[in-house]
Amino acid sequence: MRGLLPANGVYDLRSIESIQGITIHWTASPVASGVAAVGHIAREQLKRVADPNTGEKFRAIAYTLIVDGAGQLYLCHDLKVRTWHSGARVNGISRNVSHVGVCYIGDVEPNEAQLMGLKKAIEWVRDSIALDTAWPLAIEGHRDAPYATACPGPTWPAWKSRL
Repeated sequence: MRGLLPANGVYDLRSIESIQGITIHWTASPVASGVAAVGHIAREQLKRVADPNTGEKFRAIAYTLIVDGAGQLYLCHDLKVRTWHSGARVNGISRNVSHVGVCYIGDVEPNEAQLMGLKKAIEWVRDSIALDTAWPLAIEGHRDAPYATACPGPTWPAWKSRL
């Protein structure tokens, strides 16, 4: 999907070495599948304000990877692209720099196909940054950073361990 989705601009870049983890998100919308669903998410995000302090809108879809309702994985940005998937800062470091945003389409916990897709996304990120498997990639929900959101849903603690 890289380069095919609507955009209002481009995001800044980050170094691959800065990536320490993955932040899991949900769309909080009904489960949907296919390229059209991903395009719809991108169009809707472009309408939203990303920074309430400046009023700046999202430049492009906020996630590096999206998992649709059928578990299909869509790559929306290269790993070096610092998307705006989280407003959280931990120890002075923006989660947009240190974490990859992975989102599943849905407003309930992910189904089995989506769980498999999320696992594939995590494996792809780990393999792409050649992370030593002895040092696991941190996996968190958007709200875990901490950040004032319910994302990725109220049952996140119950299914987190399945990833």
